[in-house]
Amino acid sequence: MDTLRFSLPTEVLSGPGCVRRTGERWVLGRRALIVTGRHGAEASGALADVTATLEAHGATWARFAEVPENPDVAAVYAGVRAAEGCDFVVAVGGGSALDAAKAIAWVVGMEVPEERFFRMLPEAGDRVLPVVAIPLTCGTGSEVTPYSIITDHVARTKKNVSCACLFPRVALLDARYLASLPPHVVADTALDALSHAIEGAYSPRASRFTVALSLEAIRVLSPELVRMAHGAFVNLAQLQYAATVAGIVIAQTGTGLVHAMGYPLTYYRGIPHGRANGVLLAGYLDFMGRTCGDLTRRIFEALAVQGPDEAHALIDAVLDGVGATPEAPTEDELMRFTREPLRLELVRRYRAMPSPEEVMDIYRSAF
Repeated sequence: MDTLRFSLPTEVLSGPGCVRRTGERWVLGRRALIVTGRHGAEASGALADVTATLEAHGATWARFAEVPENPDVAAVYAGVRAAEGCDFVVAVGGGSALDAAKAIAWVVGMEVPEERFFRMLPEAGDRVLPVVAIPLTCGTGSEVTPYSIITDHVARTKKNVSCACLFPRVALLDARYLASLPPHVVADTALDALSHAIEGAYSPRASRFTVALSLEAIRVLSPELVRMAHGAFVNLAQLQYAATVAGIVIAQTGTGLVHAMGYPLTYYRGIPHGRANGVLLAGYLDFMGRTCGDLTRRIFEALAVQGPDEAHALIDAVLDGVGATPEAPTEDELMRFTREPLRLELVRRYRAMPSPEEVMDIYRSAF
């Protein structure tokens, strides 16, 4: 048996009504900062459940509702200013809200100066306000990871601020909150979950256990992606489950080349994160199949496709079905994008290091 290293300090509670039913498990202080985006928390019904449960347990709350789609340092520190007097954080939203909430909890706990945010990175033992995570999308898995992805406008990319101290204390999963999501957000975030499962399987930090979890997430996602492609009913509870399982995977393994390549597409072209990852997956699978043939065959089997061409066709059909096919970058843009992923540590530590030409080929195959 191979070496196994696994840690998941987050307590996961799920099912309809879990927010109101389990308040004694997640009301972790006297005053909460509720971190959300601008609209989804109300539309989903999650915000009403959270505030009612806090008040029923004698807790007061403040709200920071200005988390943008790709949170940056300015957004984090705006949240910090809203957190005065708060002793725990409740994140309600997609990955952006959850990631921002983790960063806010760390900055408040450690009193991190804004100018040192990307230099004074979190470490084990840091003081961090407890975080409760309530996801409103079905892709990032941030509710069960120690990662906070924050945009760095100086470096012109997203950066991963991570430490075990950033794991949420509790994750609350109620798939009913996903019912208000637009179809394109469901598709984008499901593709993000798929990329987590696939990249995690190839990670040098993967174990037999995490690969099994990766394949489980892919198997659950596959029929839902087919339904999306045909405009049929999608089981949101299945998508939420798969996204959390894939999040558990990357909490152990990290992500890799697809995320590194997707960041420039998001930063420079505004392509949503999950969609940027999704269009790169087929080319990535083709590249990894050259050195990891057996594992790649198992991934294709779990996804119920015969190879990268069928994987690409499935992803294209999903995006076409929701009118979200991204426009191809120019060759000049692709040349610039190619340089950036190869600088990132998550690629240098990866199992197969691509050449610039191979990165360019994956980009070209995506569009």
